[in-house]
Amino acid sequence: MKTVFFDKDIPRILATKAAASRAKKLLSTGINAVKYETGLPEPSLPADDWVRVRNIACGLCGTDISFYRATTGMTSALEPIPGTRRTFLGHENVGVVTEVGSGVKDFKVGDRVTIRAYMAGCDSKGIRRRCYYCESGDYNFCTNFGAPAPYGELMTGAGWSDTFIYPEKGLAHIYDEITDEQAVMVEPTAVSVHSVLCAPPEKGEKVLVMGCGTIGLGVVQALKVIQPDCEVWVLERVQSKQEFALKLGADHVLKGDVFEAAAEATGGSEVYRGMFKGNDYFFGGFDRIFDCIGGDWSNTTGVRLLKARGTLVKIGHHMRPITYDETPVWWQELRMIGVDAHGMEEWEGRRLYTFDLVQEWIRDGKYSVEGFVTHHFKLDDYKEALELACKNPPDVIKIVIDCN
Repeated sequence: MKTVFFDKDIPRILATKAAASRAKKLLSTGINAVKYETGLPEPSLPADDWVRVRNIACGLCGTDISFYRATTGMTSALEPIPGTRRTFLGHENVGVVTEVGSGVKDFKVGDRVTIRAYMAGCDSKGIRRRCYYCESGDYNFCTNFGAPAPYGELMTGAGWSDTFIYPEKGLAHIYDEITDEQAVMVEPTAVSVHSVLCAPPEKGEKVLVMGCGTIGLGVVQALKVIQPDCEVWVLERVQSKQEFALKLGADHVLKGDVFEAAAEATGGSEVYRGMFKGNDYFFGGFDRIFDCIGGDWSNTTGVRLLKARGTLVKIGHHMRPITYDETPVWWQELRMIGVDAHGMEEWEGRRLYTFDLVQEWIRDGKYSVEGFVTHHFKLDDYKEALELACKNPPDVIKIVIDCN
C-alpha cells in the first residue's frame, strides 16, 4: 500500500508553517508534516460493513494544499477538536471495489466508487450508531466529529493512495455513464451545486461570483442551471479563466476598479473614497455574492459589494481566523451563509444526495466538466503536483493524481 497523509506532529507542523511563510522550498523536504509511505502492508477490513478500493485517480483541492502548508489556525474552532494522528489526503477520487465485508449491502466487487463523507464522522470512522445528521444525509454536520473511531487509528488510506479501506456508508456509486475523468470532478461539482442550492437566486437577480477556480467556475454553471434568468458577473484576474466562465454561462466580467465596476453594474451610488487606500464604499450592489476565494480581502470586499439585505455565500476558506470589516453586515442587514461541502438536497420534489444530483446533471448534459482537468501527475510525484498548485499559474484549474 502507498499513501499520502498529514502527520499530526506539533514540531513538524510548526516547521511546516514556518517554511510556508518564509522558505517555501523547504516544503518539499522531509520537514513537511505531509508524508508519503510506500510498501505498507494492506490493512484488513476492520468490520463487515467496510470495503477495499483500488484507486484510479484523485483530484487535488484547496484542502490538500492547506495540509501541505499546515495553514490551520491554532485558534480556529477546529483546533480543540480531538483528531487522529494521521489525516489521509485526497477525496475527489474514483476507484474500483476489490473486496467487500460480509455485511456490505450497497456495493459489490467491480463497482466504481468515490468518497462521499470525507470529514471525520460516523460515515468515515465506521460508527454504526450514526448521529441524527449522518442518518439524514447531512454528514458534514456530524456530532461525532471529535469522537474516537471504534476500531482505533487504522492505516486506511484515502484518495491519494493506491488502495484504501472505507466504511460503505462513506462511499457513493459512480454512474456507469460517467467517465473516470468526469468522476474526479463529481465531488468539487457537488460543492458548487450545494453552494448555490444553499442560497438559490431569484429571477432577475444580479449575482457576483468571486474567484473562478474549480469551485467558482462550477458555481457559474450551477447558477444558470438552477436559475437561468439571473444575471451573473465574475471577479477573476486571469483572462483565460474569465473566458472559461463566460463559456460556462457567466454574463459579464467585472473589470477595472472593483467598486466603480460594481456600482455601474448594479446601478449603485457614486463610490466614496476613505482617508486610507482601499477603504471604499458605495450604496447599492449585488443581490447575492458567492465568495470562492476566502480570507481577509474577499470578506471585506464581498460585504461592501452587496446591496442592503443582500446575501454573501461563503464557500472559500482557509481554516484559520480572519479579520474583516463587519460594518456593512449590521449596517445593511446582510445575510451570510457558510457552506461546508455537500450533503442532501431538495430538488424538483425529490430528496437526494448532492453526489447523485450532479452525476445526473453531468450524465444528462446539463452540466459540463469538460476542460476542468488541466494537469495529471503520478502518485509518486505528488510533491510536484502540490508545488504547482501552490504556484497556481494561469493555466491550472484542476490537477489530478493518477493512482495506479
